[in-house]
Amino acid sequence: MTDKQENKRSMYIAVQNVCNENSDVWSAMPAFTTAFNEFETILAQIDAQSQIQKGSTTGITQNKQKEEDEMIQATVEIAAAVYAYASQSGDNELRNKVNYSPSALGELRDTVLKDVCQSIHDQANNIITQLADYGKTPQDLTQLQSEIDDFTAIIAKPRTAIGTRATATTRLVELFSQADAILKNQIDKLMVTYQNSRAEFYNKYQNSRTIVDLGTRKNPETPPQP
Repeated sequence: MTDKQENKRSMYIAVQNVCNENSDVWSAMPAFTTAFNEFETILAQIDAQSQIQKGSTTGITQNKQKEEDEMIQATVEIAAAVYAYASQSGDNELRNKVNYSPSALGELRDTVLKDVCQSIHDQANNIITQLADYGKTPQDLTQLQSEIDDFTAIIAKPRTAIGTRATATTRLVELFSQADAILKNQIDKLMVTYQNSRAEFYNKYQNSRTIVDLGTRKNPETPPQP
């Protein structure tokens, strides 16, 4: 949220507080009640979008790295067994297909890494009976597949989170525009009714409509005159 939005949001909250404190004055006017309820709904949506916008992708990225590390470790253990089997049996094609070090796997792009790990899993699955002599069992392949599935599920999350934050930023612009419109075109106009009959409420409302910039300068946003 920009500084300008934060300043305006503070004004919205001040307006909300003044109106709530004087609900006995305007609650009998259906038009005021409808407009104010809509205004409060928008404020709640601004709060929600602000929380989304402030969200961090750090935790997601850390989880992704953890899943990647676990998948690579499980993959190289399987690949080493397959490589040893292929070397003993003279299957150079198979040996080349699984000839990956941890560092080589770590340099691959996410989707390519996933595909390579899946390929190594599948190559091992074709000879899983023979791999028993090399210390690998069907349970090891099941574990590797689980690691691949977990990594696949999380690789898009950082990008998705960034996209969600960008959407929240756009949505905030729309919500601030809606809140301004309700104040200027409805509540400000309806407040004229109370200018003389409930002068204290009216004056407090006008003061609440002042936008304070960073707590030092005041830039009044003057409501339209009747």
